[in-house]
Amino acid sequence: MERDNNDPSRPGGFVPGTFSIAARDPEAGEFGVAVSTALVGVGALCPFVSENAAVATQSFVKVSHGANAVDLADRGVSVPAACEALLADDEHAGYRQLHGIDGDGRTFAFSGEDCVDWFGHLERDDHTVAGNMLANGDVIEAISGAFREAEGELAERLMTALEAGQDAGGDKRGKISAALLVRSPDPKLYHNLRVDNSEDPVDDLREAFELARETEADLPASADEMLGEYPDEILDFGLKY
Repeated sequence: MERDNNDPSRPGGFVPGTFSIAARDPEAGEFGVAVSTALVGVGALCPFVSENAAVATQSFVKVSHGANAVDLADRGVSVPAACEALLADDEHAGYRQLHGIDGDGRTFAFSGEDCVDWFGHLERDDHTVAGNMLANGDVIEAISGAFREAEGELAERLMTALEAGQDAGGDKRGKISAALLVRSPDPKLYHNLRVDNSEDPVDDLREAFELARETEADLPASADEMLGEYPDEILDFGLKY
């Protein structure tokens, strides 16, 4: 399903737009969201993941929609049913975008009629994409295409998709923040990253991603050097969500 609105008479102005992808890797049991926007601290607002779902809330954000959607998914409610119920109870749903995927591969994507152009969304196998106040509709198609073609683990594929969205035009106001959030049975340091205020947030997020991946790989050798003998379990940090 796709939604598009290209009416040039729609209002402009500085509003909290974004482009994002929510996805799953069914074989690895992982869920993730990657997002960027021309607003400070998008990682604190838009991406939500759990053991059973990945959801992004955006446009005029209602953070509780993301938190409640993944909570309902953890209780056995499908992401489509959860999101539909949340929007049905939201008197300002026309200003929202909400999209995501659950453990059974059920997808949902919604763009309210009062979002700011260009806005739209799409649903594909194992992922959903949405954006508002974008340069054009090519952005979400580029994100989806890059995700489908990318190889490697989910976090890498999400980063590649986010970079493709930026390269395709991204947010038409510019760029300020970006985030990557992945829920995995085997959490890594690079599964929860944020760039809150930057002239090139997607590039800086990639730099942080590569540094975190390098740090993760170097942890055993660093522990050997510092501690000598140590229990392997102390390197299982876990991750904050």
